[in-house]
Amino acid sequence: MSLTRPAADLVELHTKGGDPFVATHSFVATADGPTVLTFDYIAMSAVPGFAVYVGTPWSESRMQAAAEIPPAEGWSTFSLNLFPVWHRGSAPPGRLRLDFGDTPGRVIQIRNVRLRPPNERERDASGRWAAHQAAELARDAALRTYLQRDFPARLTRIVADADSLTITGETGGHAGEFALAEAQVWEDALHPRSLTRVAAIRPDASGAFTLRLPRVVDGGRDRLFSRWQIVRPGTDDAVLSAARYVDDVTPRHAWPETKARSKKGLGGFVAQRPEAVADLDALGIDSVTVNLFLARLLRAQPSPKTIAHTRHGRTLHVDRAELERLDRTTLTAAKRGALVFGILLVSKAGSWDGALGPVMQHPDCDPVGTYSMANVATADGVAHYAALLDFLAERYSRPGALFGRIHHWIVHNEVDAGWVWTNCGEKPPVLYLDQYHKSMRLVQLVARQYDPHARAYISLTHHWTTTASHRFTPSRVLLEHLLEFSRVEGDFDWGIAFHPYPESLRDPRTWLDRKAVFSYDTPQITFKNLEVLDAWVREPSQRFLGTHVRSVHLTEQGPNSPDYSARSLTEQAAAMAYVWQKIRHLDTIEGFQFHNWADNRREGGLRIGLRRFGDDADEPLGKKPIWHVYRALDTPDETAAIAFALPVIGLADWSQALHRGPIQRKP
Repeated sequence: MSLTRPAADLVELHTKGGDPFVATHSFVATADGPTVLTFDYIAMSAVPGFAVYVGTPWSESRMQAAAEIPPAEGWSTFSLNLFPVWHRGSAPPGRLRLDFGDTPGRVIQIRNVRLRPPNERERDASGRWAAHQAAELARDAALRTYLQRDFPARLTRIVADADSLTITGETGGHAGEFALAEAQVWEDALHPRSLTRVAAIRPDASGAFTLRLPRVVDGGRDRLFSRWQIVRPGTDDAVLSAARYVDDVTPRHAWPETKARSKKGLGGFVAQRPEAVADLDALGIDSVTVNLFLARLLRAQPSPKTIAHTRHGRTLHVDRAELERLDRTTLTAAKRGALVFGILLVSKAGSWDGALGPVMQHPDCDPVGTYSMANVATADGVAHYAALLDFLAERYSRPGALFGRIHHWIVHNEVDAGWVWTNCGEKPPVLYLDQYHKSMRLVQLVARQYDPHARAYISLTHHWTTTASHRFTPSRVLLEHLLEFSRVEGDFDWGIAFHPYPESLRDPRTWLDRKAVFSYDTPQITFKNLEVLDAWVREPSQRFLGTHVRSVHLTEQGPNSPDYSARSLTEQAAAMAYVWQKIRHLDTIEGFQFHNWADNRREGGLRIGLRRFGDDADEPLGKKPIWHVYRALDTPDETAAIAFALPVIGLADWSQALHRGPIQRKP
């Protein structure tokens, strides 16, 4: 391997094949450790076969292995407990050797290498963690059974207005007594003890019924976030229907639906950079994503620097300075009529102020994750999360856009890589999606109170039927599970925020991608085969209520320039020209929010910006060739500006970039 130091506290390793390893300097250790090797890292691809040799001479008998170092596009933490081999030498180890498998072409940045004591989970010798995992598998199996069950009765529609819920359903013509039962969103609706009988059901001769219930009860609890089921009264209240969420809520404002005028957008926009603001106009940007770092917005205690907001029985204290920074960003976008997507990012407990961390972080979040799933597992977590969502949706949906507007909400980040980006522990796929589905429902229901067209979007990587890590789940699998929950518990108008990077995030030549084929079973959906995503969302079984094609935005992607050589910059610009010819002909792709506006030192060596690094020695924030291509798209200058790309890609004309044939299906 090769080893460089981009910064004093940072090492970058490039594997070349064979047996790449690096050894530590000598250190003094004790017999009882600390025994957990931990470091922070960025790796665009998984590093398989990672192993650590403990003590010299290096010996297989004192080697502890991990299946891989998972991919991480932002700074993440990797840990490996060396305790099983720590004592096998004649004395405590004085050096470690880190082996990085035998796969060439892996690039990993590492910092803050350390040994620490094992945490509670790593010390678990009693089997509690194994028992927990067994329970999670059992819950996952129960959910799968529930989703496939043919219930004898059903709830058909639930509508909320300001004061009440109107619930309709049918008992299927069966005789006997029936009751309506309620479970709060954080409760396990599969467990009868989570259900509370709230009203008797008296169906008509056909079995149909309608009930009207107060919306707010128990001193302020909003039933907008409850799930409802039909039960047969008895000792255990036998469940007769699937759970159902509220379908519609009467909005306070009659916002018209806003569509982007152009598909050209920008990701991660902030108004604090004057050059970025200028580029909104220069590039013709019509949509932006805005990162909502929720932990930055709240303080644990009131002060003159906070704004109080009370909802759902909780009073939040919103930081004025952070709010003003967000206002500047949303107002800047609103001034230009740009569509705004807010990305809801839940930091881990340590990033929240005071006692807020354990409340807002999901209780099963593993410390290695970059971000947490929202806490939808406890009453306090749901109340705080819903109150914060309410504050944001109300503020950024006011008539006249007094503080700007957030039109849609991207729920967390890249949930198919949830171990890194939306962590709630090691959960089987259906159980994981159950937690995420609850977060999506909360977002949709809160936002629709203020804007009838606001939509929750699921965020996904380009890994369609395969994954980059054994802890990840393919994007299509999660979408299929989300469709199952929607079918069973009431469909809602969610959208897809897809990230179709090239196969290798480092190589812009996406037209050479080998894992992107024109099949529903393609391993990846990249720039090369976006026609697959277009065809998939058009399928009737994937549509909202079987009729409406779901909204799709490409909310984070950009071709990389491996360096600033003329060749790399030309290939990066050619990739942008190539993908634009795809999306302009795909009606289901509503927008392309380019990520990133400028090259960022914290992205593991990637240069996926329209501009150079801000600290570039030759041309700080200099416009790269791709900037000029992006500016010309959708203008009279487009044809001339992208002509250079045809011979680079190997095309005679742009019609050859399009896939005109069928998308292959499973036999």
